[in-house]
Order: sequence, then structure tokens, then C-alpha cells
Amino acid sequence: MRIHALLGILVCCVWWVGGCDKREAAPQAQQDAAPCCPHAPAAEEESLLPGPTVDEAAEKAAKGQADPYDIPRFASNSPFDTDYNSPVPEDEKRLWADSILWEKAPELIVEKWLTDKPDTAGKYVLIEFWATWCPPCRRSLSLLNTFHEKYKDELVVIGISDETEADVRKLKDPQINFYSAIDTQARTKKQLGVFGIPHVLLIEPEGYVVWEGFPLLKGHELTEEIIEHTLSVGRNLKEQQAAQ
Repeated sequence: MRIHALLGILVCCVWWVGGCDKREAAPQAQQDAAPCCPHAPAAEEESLLPGPTVDEAAEKAAKGQADPYDIPRFASNSPFDTDYNSPVPEDEKRLWADSILWEKAPELIVEKWLTDKPDTAGKYVLIEFWATWCPPCRRSLSLLNTFHEKYKDELVVIGISDETEADVRKLKDPQINFYSAIDTQARTKKQLGVFGIPHVLLIEPEGYVVWEGFPLLKGHELTEEIIEHTLSVGRNLKEQQAAQ
């Protein structure tokens, strides 16, 4: 009798541990698919998950669970082609902050620079609000490194966290090559109403915001092409002013 009881406890423990692993996997997938929103409701986070893959849609169809809106646009046997115009408008770009596009950017309040203080005079400035505990933030760091290395003569890249200096300095991978600062009071971040990170502002030399948002948002990614095009506008303006 005692042996049966012990076996029962052992089975329950194995089931419980396995269940924990499965329960912990879902939040990680959500973190990788969307900005880190500590205070966002669960339903909102789930709505940001990517749609079904081709294999998932085929599996649903085989089980009789197919949904016509689950068909990947360019999947095998998809009724859509490259010239297809959906009757449903595409989702607008989503922000996890207040929008200040084309408005004057607020002053960046820094508690302490962890690198040299950058000289931003006459340059474009890219500011990312981020944190070491946020998976999408860590993924975006390599993108910021690329921008910094390729456009450092025209663009100042700044990362600002509301964590402690010790927390930020503990992050070794990926390495941060751009300018870095902290403000544990998150004053500029709060002024912008940022509730999901990473959040980026791209600011032109006169101080106006020309791009804002989650740099990894599907369909609205911040790319080298966007940076290049933005900087080219400034170059052309300088040429015109020099010619006058």
C-alpha cells in the first residue's frame, strides 16, 4: 500500500514538472513575438502573436479545423497571388507609447552616461528605450550596433535604460557598441508614455521625430533602408543650402 502511494506521488511530481515546463514556454514565445509590456493585459499580448505557419495551417485542414483566414497568403494551394488585394485593410502600425511623430522630441534626461556623452550637434539621433531583461530589446542591440558602425558620422545612436548601472553593465552578450545611459526614474520614458519596449525615436538635426516605434514590428521594421533614406534627405538639404 505504501509503495502504491509513493508511486502515485512520483507520477504526480513528474506530471507537475512537465506541466511547468510547458506553461513556462508560452510566455517566452510571446516575449519573442512582441515588445515587453509588463503591464499589458494577457489578451493584448496574445493578439500580437504571429499567424499560423504553412505547416500549422495544413495540419488544421487535415483535422477539419481549417479557418479561411488562417490560410497563409503564399502557401501551397493558396487562392491568393502577388496581385491579390485584400478587402480587409492591413493593420496600421501599432505603438506601445504616445505618438509624437513630426513633433519636437522632448529633452532626453540622463541620470548617468555609461559611455562618453555624445555630441549630437547637426546630427540625426536614434534613441532606444530598452532593458536587459527584455528579449526583443536584446535582439535589437545588434541592429543598433550596425547603425552606429555604418552611420556614426551622421547618426548618434543612444540606448537608455531605467535599470541600475550594475544591471546594464552585467550584460555582455550582445555587446553594446553605441552610446549608453541610464535614468532609473525613467523620466523621458514616462513623458513619452512608453509602456512597451524596445521603443525607438529617430530625430532629425532640428529635433523633430521622423520615425517612432517598435523596431522589430513585422511589416514596420526599422531597417537600414529607412535609415539610409532618412539620412539622404539631410544630405540633399545640405547640398541645396551649400549651393545657395
